[in-house]
Amino acid sequence: VESATMRPLLLLLCCLEVATAFVSANRGIVSSSSPTQLAGGYDATVGADPKTPIQFFTLPGNTCPYAQRTHITLNELGLPYDVTEVTGMPKPDWYLKINPRGKVPAIRVPTADYAVIYESAICNEFLCDYATFMKQTQTLMPTDPFARARIRLLNDHCDNVFSKTQFTFLMNKDDSKDEELCNEMEEALQMYENALVESKGPYLLGEDFTIADLHLLPFIQRLVITLKHWKTYELPTEKFPKLVKWVQSCLERDSVKESSMSREKTIEVYSR
Repeated sequence: VESATMRPLLLLLCCLEVATAFVSANRGIVSSSSPTQLAGGYDATVGADPKTPIQFFTLPGNTCPYAQRTHITLNELGLPYDVTEVTGMPKPDWYLKINPRGKVPAIRVPTADYAVIYESAICNEFLCDYATFMKQTQTLMPTDPFARARIRLLNDHCDNVFSKTQFTFLMNKDDSKDEELCNEMEEALQMYENALVESKGPYLLGEDFTIADLHLLPFIQRLVITLKHWKTYELPTEKFPKLVKWVQSCLERDSVKESSMSREKTIEVYSR
């Protein structure tokens, strides 16, 4: 579950788009056709195919790091899904009926009596379980209980330690505190460098790309772009050689490319 203190700040950055849209996707890859533009209060699920296995609710433009986690999961699993893009502050009533918290991501399964799941970590584990239930082989969430616990511990560190230090450093306006805040962020990042050394990479648990990787990656993507732009900071290869290679390995995956913002878009969003 996302951090209570960080979530509102990050959502403010990734919720400032102005349209609501509905597009269809097949086998986890969003169609190239332009999304239909809909007014913010319009029920964007009208016209959705009730036979669609999964409806994925997100924000336009891949702006939200939490929703990107679930977007990557859907693409990695190759599950067919529809995308409904939701905007407006406050969120429209039709979406609050789906997710009373008004957050993204959320997923809905029409063929299972329109069951709704929300919060990115819960969505992603559900999708892995759903794929397994559908007799599909998947390696995003292992069956080994120790590996599953390891993933959850890494994810908890991301939500409750690392993401806070990253955002605090980025938003700091007092130059005299930058060094201290940078050190705190790098101390939080050390857990991932250690995990990669222990697993022998290329991913956090070893050979397989897992939920641990996709849970962290959206925030590292934003760190690489925003901290270089505003703080002239880059991950030091002498301190984080494994982590730097991990970033590149993750960015080369099609699931990540399809769910990511451009550098220019990232800077635009964080400038607001």
